[in-house]
Amino acid sequence: MNKFKRRCGVMKLNVIFLLVGVFGWANAFAATPTITGVTAQQRYPWNGKVDISYTVTGDIAAEAKQRAVFISLKVTAVDMGANTTNTATQLSGDVSLEDGTHSIVWDMNAEGLTFKSSNVVFNVSCETTPATYCVIDLSPGANAASYPVSYLASPPSSGFNVNAYKTTKLVLRRIEPGSFVMCGQYDVTLTKPYFVGVFELTQKQYSLVTGTNPSKFAGDTLPVEKVSYNAIRGSSNGAKWPSSSDVDSSSFMGKLRARTGLDFDLPTEAQWEYTCRAGTTTTYSYGNSANGDYMWYSGNSSSKTHPVGSKSANQWGLYDMHGNVWEWCLDWYGTLSYGTDSKGSSSGANRVLRGGSWISYADYCTSSNRLDYLPSVEYSSFGFRLARTLSN
Repeated sequence: MNKFKRRCGVMKLNVIFLLVGVFGWANAFAATPTITGVTAQQRYPWNGKVDISYTVTGDIAAEAKQRAVFISLKVTAVDMGANTTNTATQLSGDVSLEDGTHSIVWDMNAEGLTFKSSNVVFNVSCETTPATYCVIDLSPGANAASYPVSYLASPPSSGFNVNAYKTTKLVLRRIEPGSFVMCGQYDVTLTKPYFVGVFELTQKQYSLVTGTNPSKFAGDTLPVEKVSYNAIRGSSNGAKWPSSSDVDSSSFMGKLRARTGLDFDLPTEAQWEYTCRAGTTTTYSYGNSANGDYMWYSGNSSSKTHPVGSKSANQWGLYDMHGNVWEWCLDWYGTLSYGTDSKGSSSGANRVLRGGSWISYADYCTSSNRLDYLPSVEYSSFGFRLARTLSN
């Protein structure tokens, strides 16, 4: 579904049966990418082909990256007389959405189309499809100027639960907005889609971004721990949430944002619980009783962390939402707020952690249990999971 608003205009040409539609994207960005200057001309003598040109202004690919969508060129012919619409599949030439003017050919004969109407509109636009997964390539390391970001519609054939996605790649899943009862008491509605890490952030991933590893239990695919809220977001600008979503440039998030050009962050407390529950209303995301198949906790952890993804995932394919390490959330700890897109208390002394850990009793690892600590605290049971909220 195309979530971009579009500007539309129509231009008549002095050629047989042709009208040309002009489409662009309208959004909050300063330089709005647009498709303009569309022209269409039938071949003479008629051989079933139409020559079409259009001009792209702005960086559509960069905007698609921000919006987390796949983009493709879409050309349609609308026969206003017959009230039918046909979408081109037989296109050749400079089929591109890069900045500049492009010339393409639509072979209508190859599609079995014949238009005799004198009232046909040709439209050139961007077709967009939301991506399900976001993958950050961290392999360039801590001294890199940038990290490649890509999107996937589905997992690779090998799945995500392999070492590559726990070390040199970082994968997040798209979560669609919805409503739920937070902590079994408060009605909360999330209106914006967001991405959230499939795994807790690992030591290898943290070190590839920061060049350091503060963890007590060493291992590339173990969750990073002994990491404070301040280390993740910063103690200056990063301490201003919810009045500001800014982070310190020297923090983990500051470095990741600078190298991806995307506003990654921690999840809000509401986002965290909604993600953990994955549509369930039970004590845990898998039922009402503690089950060691889904979590590392005091009853089975042997007093240490374990590789991420080594227990079963919840219904949305997210691992270790219960146990292994407590996960920092954005919000101040305080009285739970409810309603729309909750951001927690406006101020406080401690930040929220969720999910329980390797040292926790099972009833501390439920979907609704809350913990709070000073944002400067670094414990071997404290880690985090990446998130990114999208605009509507």
